[in-house]
Amino acid sequence: MEPSPEPSKSAEPPTALFVGNDLMFQSRISSACKSAGLGLKLLRTPENFTPEAYQGNLPVLVIVDLGLANLDLEGLLAKLRPSLPNAKWLGYGAHVLADRLDEASNLGLDAVMTRGQFDRDMVRILHSIAN
Repeated sequence: MEPSPEPSKSAEPPTALFVGNDLMFQSRISSACKSAGLGLKLLRTPENFTPEAYQGNLPVLVIVDLGLANLDLEGLLAKLRPSLPNAKWLGYGAHVLADRLDEASNLGLDAVMTRGQFDRDMVRILHSIAN
């Protein structure tokens, strides 16, 4: 019996990229991503994003916490979208951030919702967006 070949890098699960700094919620997102068949990477400073760091396993989903202080959503999209042309974009934020939620919709995010909506059905939402 021949030994099985080493798993290749392409055998890694698809990756989601989380732009946020809420470590408690990141833990919930990480768990939900795992259940949806996704890995999760954290991006604290979008300026430091380099596609080469993902070794061919570019994120298929970008999750953005729209409640981040000083978030320049338009700038973030301009920086990341060219490198991630096939990625879906999900933005979530507190219901009181109606202007920021509207901005995210107007800038063309694939899904925009309140944090409560995202939290309630996170696994299903991640699975449906990523697949």
